[in-house]
Amino acid sequence: METSVNVHVTNYYWDLLKSLSDDIKLRLAARLTTSVLEHREESVAADYTEAMLSKHLGKWIDERSTEEIIADMRKDRSAVREPLRFD
Repeated sequence: METSVNVHVTNYYWDLLKSLSDDIKLRLAARLTTSVLEHREESVAADYTEAMLSKHLGKWIDERSTEEIIADMRKDRSAVREPLRFD
């Protein structure tokens, strides 16, 4: 059922657009293609994020509290105060 509806909608739009110039049809095709690809990229990114969260969420094992971990990270970090030279 859904396929016949899709074919009907596609044919309806084709009848409306087929008389346009080739340039306009190419621009429309490019915009449609871009919108489909952007949607797929967003979907893939969301799926990847969910996969990484479920894979790593709650896996950190440590006896320290969150505040202690943050304090240790701040204490142990280092920064270069002078520009690096690559001579």
